[in-house]
Amino acid sequence: MGQVTVTLDGRQLGLGDEDSPRLRFEGTGAGLVLDRLELGHGRIALRALDGRFLAVRPDPGLSYGVYPEDELTPAAAFEEVLWPTGQVSLRSCHLTYVGADAAGRIIVNRTEAGPLERFHLVAMPSATMPAQRQPTSTPAPATTAT
Repeated sequence: MGQVTVTLDGRQLGLGDEDSPRLRFEGTGAGLVLDRLELGHGRIALRALDGRFLAVRPDPGLSYGVYPEDELTPAAAFEEVLWPTGQVSLRSCHLTYVGADAAGRIIVNRTEAGPLERFHLVAMPSATMPAQRQPTSTPAPATTAT
């Protein structure tokens, strides 16, 4: 699974704005497209098309939130927990699960994965990716007879 969007109860994961850059689940519509990167040992990183990684960091008023960060750090590595329903939970480096509250704000403060900590990672078909992000094939070099 290369590029994905993250959904919860039909809502799409989206970036916040400049005033509040914390990620949140929005209504239906175009969600945030992410590169799902395998890090090994059951861990993944999620990178936005602008090159920033989703990372856990302290959040005023809540334990932790998820924000875009420029570098891949331990805070941007998540253990991927797969459920028989096809859903996925993401466990942070703090051993807490990424979840959402009723308003759709991302929170990372629960030690068990309940219904609001189980997401769907939806694979993006290449036809919906911007042309500059689609994989390119490089033609094989021509061989010459000697």
